[in-house]
Amino acid sequence: MRFQLDEEYELTRAAVRDFAESELAPGAADRDELERFDRSLFDNMATMGLTGIPIAEKWGGAGSDILVYSIVLEELARVCASTSAVLGVHTTAAWVLSKHGSDNLREGRLMPLTTGKRLGTIAYSRPTLKGKRMDQDIYKLNGTLPSVELAGVAEDYVGLIKHRTGGLSLGMVSGDSPGLTCEPSESKLGLRGMPIAELRFQSVNFPLFNVIKENSESGTGHIFNGINVIRNIGAAAQATGIAQGALDAALDYAKKRTQFGKPIGRQQGIAFKLADMAANVEASRWLVYDAAWSTDRGLSSSAKAAMAKLYAIKHAVATAIEAVQIFGGYGYMREYRVERYLRDAKSLEAAMEHSHSTILGQEAE
Repeated sequence: MRFQLDEEYELTRAAVRDFAESELAPGAADRDELERFDRSLFDNMATMGLTGIPIAEKWGGAGSDILVYSIVLEELARVCASTSAVLGVHTTAAWVLSKHGSDNLREGRLMPLTTGKRLGTIAYSRPTLKGKRMDQDIYKLNGTLPSVELAGVAEDYVGLIKHRTGGLSLGMVSGDSPGLTCEPSESKLGLRGMPIAELRFQSVNFPLFNVIKENSESGTGHIFNGINVIRNIGAAAQATGIAQGALDAALDYAKKRTQFGKPIGRQQGIAFKLADMAANVEASRWLVYDAAWSTDRGLSSSAKAAMAKLYAIKHAVATAIEAVQIFGGYGYMREYRVERYLRDAKSLEAAMEHSHSTILGQEAE
């Protein structure tokens, strides 16, 4: 048994790392400071074929797998976690459409997403949103959806509407649909380059592309499980990239900063910190890869994906904190990017509350 990625995965990593260093790094601090979403970066990722990685080539995707997808998110987050998060949200929306839409819908609405001509996001129904069935294929929606990722900049919204009966409707609406508006983006601690805002619906016609009954073979549990797996793997990959970026910055600083006539990285206390950080980053990486590998082979991966997310985010926060401490007073300054790594990691941590129950639920089966 060899724990080694094939050459094609490493070539992808190298290409994305070069892109991240040359295209993302120069403006990352400004995008964070100004909370600015840069659509040109998404367009550049589309040119590289990154906007439909795990989706079949016949639908405009790269025809690759979740493992490649996790490597790409990791390398992007190593430099700019917001850009990685944007790609993760977009890919999840396209993935839902690829799995549950009709062939006609895939040709007409999925391909513009996978090729990056349009930016997509995913939204989940809340009690604040009310729907009225107009006919077999259309809901009329009224109300609000708070904290929708990419709200206001996405051109397509893939929506999941949970019925009181336990069923589920999947639909898709364009961002320029009559009656659909967006509140100003919310100011956040981290991931500030990815907009999050409230969507408002006023008699918005919401076309459905799939209706799943409560007890059907492709029931709501199956749908949500699939979405949770890809989202958890994506979040874990982003956290691993954040942790790697913080570790790289700390290592570089520890080699250059001298104290008592030698680099601080040669001091035992700092060296031990860096060793612990490196071990946790590597452990996070292989938890992510194992969950992705299992998913690609159709194996049960819900618990693995949740474990990867739980561990990777926890240690991304811890690694970023240690990096700030190694930098000393400089670690708290915006000029040095380690404080951004910490804020981005804490933002991922805020969405982690369901991981424990997912792990325990899967392990108990």
